[in-house]
Amino acid sequence: MRHQLLNLLSLVSSALAIPLYNASHSPILKAALVRAPPALWSEPILSRDYHGVDINATTALGVEYIERAASEGANLIAFPELWFPGYPRGNNATWLEKWGPQYVSNSLTLNDSNWNALVSAARKNAIYVALSFSELQNNHIFIAQALLDPNGEILIHRHKLRPSGGERLIWSDGTMNELIVVDTPFGRIGQLSCWEHFHPSMTFPMQAQKEAIHIGAWPYMPDFGVRGAEAWERAEVNMAAASVYATNSGAYVLAPSVGRAAVFGPDGLEVSHVGEGVSGKKEPFLLVGIDTTGVVGGVPFDVEGEQSWGVLEEIRDGWPGDVPKVKGVFTERVLNDVRSF
Repeated sequence: MRHQLLNLLSLVSSALAIPLYNASHSPILKAALVRAPPALWSEPILSRDYHGVDINATTALGVEYIERAASEGANLIAFPELWFPGYPRGNNATWLEKWGPQYVSNSLTLNDSNWNALVSAARKNAIYVALSFSELQNNHIFIAQALLDPNGEILIHRHKLRPSGGERLIWSDGTMNELIVVDTPFGRIGQLSCWEHFHPSMTFPMQAQKEAIHIGAWPYMPDFGVRGAEAWERAEVNMAAASVYATNSGAYVLAPSVGRAAVFGPDGLEVSHVGEGVSGKKEPFLLVGIDTTGVVGGVPFDVEGEQSWGVLEEIRDGWPGDVPKVKGVFTERVLNDVRSF
């Protein structure tokens, strides 16, 4: 346990070794948070009418939005969870049997033609691109995120540590060493995916690395109060997680999702949003400016802070005596072989 905790906090120093993107820039981060659906997406947001995915058409849409965001002055664009090729609503055993092979074949592989098109778009438009995609790697697929810099270089490439609920029947687990935060001219940036924002094993090591900008990707979200939504789909639940993350980290939280996109300030209050009621075709992304003056270069790590080694030790030492100290199987890494789909 102590070794694992040391590894978490060692990420702070390793992240600091990542070189800065050297360019003159305005202190204003102008972010475009994608809320338009990928190709073949059925409406309304909560529709369970699934038509499969098309990675080629979705990549073409992604390139179009990258170009449009850059033309409107954005220097960062962020996509919802699994936007490439699309989140499979209704992913259960029946879905897996019918659609699994098609979904796997539409998952991205680094350096394939679709990946290279997105890298080229980042470079051509000189814009940071925060991707969220299904990644095929060694007979497994992962819920992946990446941050490309304006030169098309990969600053972050990570896999969702523990896919949520039924997702874990399809996608494989990531690893703790992928929970990193990187330096940029707009401050330190990190990424998490959807339900990871509820797990201290994922939020704590990220927040210990002093993010200034946090990109939290959710798959899709209806407006507040919409009937028929599962609890995990609701804006009431997911936006609360984004708000709490902003409060605990002191970072701006950018939350793209199909339907609703929102930004929260370091105080946990919502800065801006566009909801499901506005057509994604009419407004494919939420465009918001953030003044990053004062956060470039990062904030020194606070050894007395709420995300510190002392707090981790306190959590361990305060484990209730009547609760079994048994590891269990929940944290064992799951790797699903897609050849069985």
